Amino acid sequence: MLFRRGIMVVIICIAMPMSLASAQVYKWVDEAGNVHFGDRIPEQYERAGESVAVNPRKPSEAEKRQAEAWAESAREAADASRQRRLKERELSEAASEEPDGNAAVKKTPPPQVETQPGQLRLTRAQRMANYEAKMERYRESMRCFGKYQKLGGGTRGYAFEECESVRKPRHPDVQ
Repeated sequence: MLFRRGIMVVIICIAMPMSLASAQVYKWVDEAGNVHFGDRIPEQYERAGESVAVNPRKPSEAEKRQAEAWAESAREAADASRQRRLKERELSEAASEEPDGNAAVKKTPPPQVETQPGQLRLTRAQRMANYEAKMERYRESMRCFGKYQKLGGGTRGYAFEECESVRKPRHPDVQ
């Protein structure tokens, strides 16, 4: 992200003088006495408007070196950030492995209980079984997202690539 921002700053610094050189700039004063500048004069101010000579300057060698140094530091910061994310991902994968060296197998929740033929609605025991299955899925999601929590709150964006977002289920006795 910083790398792209650094590149954009350098491109803007280079392109800005070129765009100013090819553009005509006008100046006019409105009824309230405010001075305006623009690439065209509004019709009601054509008599009061005038052309302004703009002499764009080329950046000095020191300014060029400064812009290049800033872009390089932005590239280095982006690389460091990328390395940090990779290291965090490796650590989280290592933490999810079990002591015997086998990777942890994701638990699949038991299938939800459905009504039997001739049964109009679920019994309380069936509703509770469904609720427990949904809660287990929710807890598994929270355990997965827990590894990606930031200090001060929030979740790292790439956590959503690794974890499934599950809403907390409503208890069947609560209406």
